Amino acid sequence: METSDITDVLIVGAGPVGLTLACELARRDLRVRIIDRATAHPAGTRARGVRARTQEVFEDIGVLGRLAGHAEPPLPTRFYDAQGNVVREVVMYDAPPVPGAPYPGSLMVGQQFTEAALREKLASLGTTVELGAGLVALSQDRDQVTASVRIDGRLQDIRARYLVGCDGGGSTVRKQAGIDFLGETWERQRMLFGNLSVDGLDASVSHMWATGPGGMLTLAPMPSSGTWFFTAPLPPDDGQGFPPVSVETFSDIFAQHVGLPGVRFHDAIYLSIYQVNIRMVDRYRAGRVFLAGDAAHVHTPAGGQGMNTGVQDAYNLGWKLAHVLRGAPEPLLDTYEEERLPIARHVLASTTARGRYWAGGDTARVSERIAGAFKGQDPFSDVSQLSITYRGGSLARDLDEAIGIRAGDRAPDAHCVEPESGEQVRLFDLFHGTHLTLLVFGPGPAPQVRGGRRADVHTHRIVPPGLSCGDGALIDATGQAHELYGVDGDGLVLIRPDGYVALTGGSWNDRSVAGYLDRLICDPAHAL
Repeated sequence: METSDITDVLIVGAGPVGLTLACELARRDLRVRIIDRATAHPAGTRARGVRARTQEVFEDIGVLGRLAGHAEPPLPTRFYDAQGNVVREVVMYDAPPVPGAPYPGSLMVGQQFTEAALREKLASLGTTVELGAGLVALSQDRDQVTASVRIDGRLQDIRARYLVGCDGGGSTVRKQAGIDFLGETWERQRMLFGNLSVDGLDASVSHMWATGPGGMLTLAPMPSSGTWFFTAPLPPDDGQGFPPVSVETFSDIFAQHVGLPGVRFHDAIYLSIYQVNIRMVDRYRAGRVFLAGDAAHVHTPAGGQGMNTGVQDAYNLGWKLAHVLRGAPEPLLDTYEEERLPIARHVLASTTARGRYWAGGDTARVSERIAGAFKGQDPFSDVSQLSITYRGGSLARDLDEAIGIRAGDRAPDAHCVEPESGEQVRLFDLFHGTHLTLLVFGPGPAPQVRGGRRADVHTHRIVPPGLSCGDGALIDATGQAHELYGVDGDGLVLIRPDGYVALTGGSWNDRSVAGYLDRLICDPAHAL
């Protein structure tokens, strides 16, 4: 059996979650390998809603512009009743503006384009996906993980400091690590979905029928891929087995649910069956093995939360792995499960409730509820994921209650002005990268960051108009930054690499800030 040189992190699974994590690690110059048992990159739309918070993540990584080029136009969706009448027509993803959020709506992009953009970014960082590499077994000791991988019919041992399973609901990593996947399977709720060509249907709108048993039938034109994306409920097993996965099966379901003459389906490029499972792990970690995305949590697709939640997992874990690999205290990795497991629990509960709330044959009622969810009127959760917070966690520290924003909150965007050039500066532009960002509001002294840590912490002063500090301070000309951060006077906000607030205070000293940084960053002066 072949054995490779040790790598920092081995990622199993090259979907959006694994690729996001790989980009996060590679841009920090870590040694990372990413493998997938598939022999070719998958086609098909699959997860197509890139929500507001995920767009912010992809902007930071550097792929949002590429994705925007593949975004589907915001077409109206028509909802039909049992008689074929249009009950409602609405652009569902046209969300209202949100203060401090540059992308309040959803970007509709086929998953094949999301993965391609991430692979391209990863390749620019010197790492490529290794296809046809299936995990067979893994073992670990106190210093490393050894993964036995089958490549071209031969077993190869890959050694890594850490291993992350991003290999989906059937995760081999999860099974090998001995982590339970608790929950239930909705045996009678199965969906056929995929991409195909359609003749005889208006391609200027999406179409949705909520009139039959088992769920909604949808058909959405996808001009960027030249196909239509569809979902359709499969009839329950009557003892004769489920129908085959084919265009003919979809045609039969369409005829039974809709019965619209003159519509023809052909040339499928991707077909799959989705079995509804409501499951999640009770822990995200077993020693040096971690789970992210569907490997840790699966749920109904109501609200389009699956891929987006997984991307947030990867974005949370990536910087923590990088810091620990560079000498930060190892307990930092425990905060991954601490922060993300409650989020997954909430997503499972909210998507289950939402799926039931959307069910039924009253198209007027169902369409109102579905459209409302994407316009900020969902009673179960914020599908944009902008409101996710880690307040109360062990990484959230408020020195006092002098300012409005709290440690654990998402740091909002705002526009300031560079006084010498007069150019506008976005706070998000200051945050982008692999560093922490220290915002100092007002003229108070900025905390001194020890020399070896200065590259890891970028400090910026923000002042109101008319206050001159003479040290390159940014002017909050409209008061937007002070308002969004809840600062009236002096304030300090430390922002993590993943865009969440780590530390706040209206008064501070060097010791209080340095003591907090000891948890996140290795001090080179004390490193071996």
